[in-house]
This record gives sequence, C-alpha cells and structure tokens, in this order.
Amino acid sequence: MERHIVTISGGGFSEETDAYIDNYIVRIKRKDSPIKICFVATASNDAQGYIDKFYSAFQHEEPAHLTIKDFSLPNIQAIVNAFDIVYIGGGHTQSMLKVWRSTDFDRVLINAYKQGVILAGISAGAMCWFEHYTSENSEQEYESFQGLGLLKGALCPHYNDPIRKQHFDEWAKKENLSPLYLLEDHENLHFINENCVAKIST
Repeated sequence: MERHIVTISGGGFSEETDAYIDNYIVRIKRKDSPIKICFVATASNDAQGYIDKFYSAFQHEEPAHLTIKDFSLPNIQAIVNAFDIVYIGGGHTQSMLKVWRSTDFDRVLINAYKQGVILAGISAGAMCWFEHYTSENSEQEYESFQGLGLLKGALCPHYNDPIRKQHFDEWAKKENLSPLYLLEDHENLHFINENCVAKIST
C-alpha cells in the first residue's frame, strides 16, 4: 500500500481559486466517485472562515472537517481512516501539535497514514510531518521542536522570507540536520513511502 504526504508552502485554497496543488492532491486518489477529504484547522484554532474556504474549494468532492472537540470521539480512528485525504491547515505549529498530543490525535493521523490515507498540509501542516522543525513559540521567538517523525529531517516553508530563511539556515547548521527541504511560497513536495518523488511549483 502506497503512503502519500504532500507538503505545501503558501498557496492552496486559502489564497487561490481552483488551486493547482489542491487539484494535484485530489488526483492522487481520483476515482469515479467524489473524494472524501477532511480538513483539520487546529493550527488556526478551528477558524471558521478558514473552514468555510475549504468547503467552497472542495464542494465537488465530499468535504468534511474535524474540530478540536472531535478528537475525543471514541470512534475517531475509524472516522479518520474512512477519509481518502486529510488536509491540515496552516497557523501555529506548536499549539497544533500540543493539542494533537494531548488528545492522541497525532497517533490517529499516523495510524491512518499507515492505512493509506493521504496526508497533505500547508505551512504548519507541512512542517509537522518531519522529525524536527523550528517555529515561533508563544513569545514569538524561534525555537526548536520535535515533529511527528513520519519524514526524516526538516522542512522550511516560506523560505523566501529573509528572517525565516536566516533563522532556519543558522538552526539547521547548528543542529546538523539532514535532509533539509527548503520551499518558497507556491512550492510543494510530494512524498511516496517517505521518499520525495516530485517538487511542484505553482
């Protein structure tokens, strides 16, 4: 069974209409019937406007979303396993992972991935799959954190931002991390079975 992760750096439905990268993700699992795609907006604290944009973008599929309170449902693993794609929104990476770990939703996503559910995510939802990441803490200072470890190394989205670029370069050199994935906005990576197979620029 193939395992897929798509990491998105800027763009997607939150910024574009009929975004190429969103269509690309859907085509990975394209079949005769609509795709069952779920949005998780934990990193933006379940921002309703963000969720509304998701439903508008994927209205021709079978869209759904999960909020923080849903993570405690007794059948949450079965719910997530039934989706074709789980799409993680951007926002505050550390607060997102703190919520996931406190509810065991991180394990739910990892288990679903192993069962063939496609994982996709933008910015925070792209960094989280790697072993390590660096991002702003609650004091808006950059700090090193542990990701979910599905993919080796570390990823820096928005690498075109000079402050983020400088910090990431210094951090990665200090930590001696490898491999490193550097994505400017509207650059994306497709991993199959934990191997990077494509870079998609949109």
